[in-house]
Amino acid sequence: MKTILLTLGFTCVFCQLFSQNKFDVSTIPDALKKHAGSVAREERTDFEVKEPGKATMKIHKVVTVLNQNGKDELAFQAWVDKFHSLESVAIQVFDSKGEPGKKYKRSDLQSQMTGEGLVPDGKVYYLEVPTVGYPVTIQFDYELGYTGLLQYPAYQIQHPGQSVENSVYNVSIPENLDLRYKAKNTNLVPVATTAAGIKTYSWSAKQLPALETEAGSVTYRNYFPQILLAPNKFEMGGYVGDMSSWESFGKWNALLLTKANNLSDARKEFFRNLVKDAPDDRSKVRIIYRYLQSNFRYVSIQLGMGGFIPFEADFVDKKKYGDCKALSNYTMASLAAVGIKSHYALINSDYNSEPVDADFPIDRFNHIILCVPQQKDTIWLECTSSTNEFAVLGNFTENKNALLITENGGKLVATPKSKAAHNIYGSTSLVTLAEDGSGIVQASLTSSGEFRDLVDYLGTQKKDEQKRILVDYLDYMDPDEFEVRYDTSNKSTPLGLALSFEKIPEFIAGKKLFLNPRVYKIWNTSLPSPENRKKDYYFKHPFIKMDTTVYKLPEGFSIETLPKAKNVKFEFGSFNSTYQYDEAKREVMSCAKLQLDEYKIPPAKFEATAKFFNEVLTEYTEKIVIKRL
Repeated sequence: MKTILLTLGFTCVFCQLFSQNKFDVSTIPDALKKHAGSVAREERTDFEVKEPGKATMKIHKVVTVLNQNGKDELAFQAWVDKFHSLESVAIQVFDSKGEPGKKYKRSDLQSQMTGEGLVPDGKVYYLEVPTVGYPVTIQFDYELGYTGLLQYPAYQIQHPGQSVENSVYNVSIPENLDLRYKAKNTNLVPVATTAAGIKTYSWSAKQLPALETEAGSVTYRNYFPQILLAPNKFEMGGYVGDMSSWESFGKWNALLLTKANNLSDARKEFFRNLVKDAPDDRSKVRIIYRYLQSNFRYVSIQLGMGGFIPFEADFVDKKKYGDCKALSNYTMASLAAVGIKSHYALINSDYNSEPVDADFPIDRFNHIILCVPQQKDTIWLECTSSTNEFAVLGNFTENKNALLITENGGKLVATPKSKAAHNIYGSTSLVTLAEDGSGIVQASLTSSGEFRDLVDYLGTQKKDEQKRILVDYLDYMDPDEFEVRYDTSNKSTPLGLALSFEKIPEFIAGKKLFLNPRVYKIWNTSLPSPENRKKDYYFKHPFIKMDTTVYKLPEGFSIETLPKAKNVKFEFGSFNSTYQYDEAKREVMSCAKLQLDEYKIPPAKFEATAKFFNEVLTEYTEKIVIKRL
């Protein structure tokens, strides 16, 4: 009898397992649900390189979206252009029990032209898979075609907030081409085999718990596990190249520039006349850069090989516009006309983007700048900006590795790192108070470096946008009326502000008015919790912010309390504030200076950094108290 019962029990368990669908959410281990918005149930990518410029990629991906945090996984997107095609696509939805639901095919996708330049550079196909709730599982099966191969797609093993149940990435390539790979933030190694002249690499990952992002760190692609892939030989738009070294990759880029440096003799003579009175080469470069900033505008152009080949200098000269490639090439041609050598330079941009790896040649560049070698000091030029100061790159491209395109090929060099003194914001305000707490503010703003763009933007916008910048970005009290005065013909002059407020004090109690130290917050951001910090924290740039605020007291008022002077320092910066009262003038003067010398903060130093900025925030809560006599 016991044997029969045991047999029946085993049969029931077997039936339960057999009846359970493959994508039933209940089969996901609890460890993979922890901190996860989604789970990659099964992924298989097959990337097949057929020739230096031809490949296909087949993707099979099943993702369970557990909650709202994983909703981005419900979106399908595929970009197509001259070099990329969407060959096929099928999408299948499953419910929480793994039961199949709605299907989508290519004709269900929406599409729109992409590109922000003069001509749309391609098309994006997309679909937002609708869902009435979570969890839900989506299966994507699609194939992409490549007819130009400058970049091999990396194996992105995990996304933020996503755990991995099973994932496989296969690459096959003719043995005579081969490829290079580099593991980042993972110890995964491939299984490599060769058969019939084809080399195959296979990576696999299983049962990976979700990884959480850290606020203020580099983009997740730089610290999440991934395998970078790069070609040795490649072909793009009929241009064959070699990427096995930075030198050889630079030679390929030089090929793209051979016809671009074509200024007419008349225009060359124009530039020679423009700089004829300049005392030295640095002065000549400055004059030509100012000419570029004053007469040309940036327009994004990515159409076809326009993503890699700049418009010719003569075209840019006549049209007075270009993208980063075209404007950098034009400036290079202009400098050559006056006998100054410069180098077109490829670079990856953004303040929290890590420099490209000097030991692993790969195309991870997305911007072009210009390098002008000098005997004593190298000049770097951002040719797309009409406001950048001469020879100051700014946070977009500073502290990176740039690939200079020289007559001997590519040469990887470091761009300079900005200093606090490059990025200065200064405010001087006179606040005239009335007895009822209303008042007017006359302010003057000075700026340099990264702050100059913001102040210039404030000065050139319509009134609604100006108010948004004042309140949301500069953190001024919300004015009832205001006026911005800005001389666009001379942007080095201070920007003027006239603001009026029905109530300036933070609060009023009887005969006492409680005033903030300044009419805006010199610092307004709480940093993330330093607990368990593992990654570097990035400020956008080092800086110096200075403020002088003078409160003119109404007749019949005097000071009751002044905040104590504050002087706080930490390894990478300092803050000090002082307060004085001139009884004869009935004026309270508040002065403050905040300086940050290092924009990249190591994890071990972040706790002290967060504490420092909390003290700066706390200082603003101190009050100047005045009273009616």
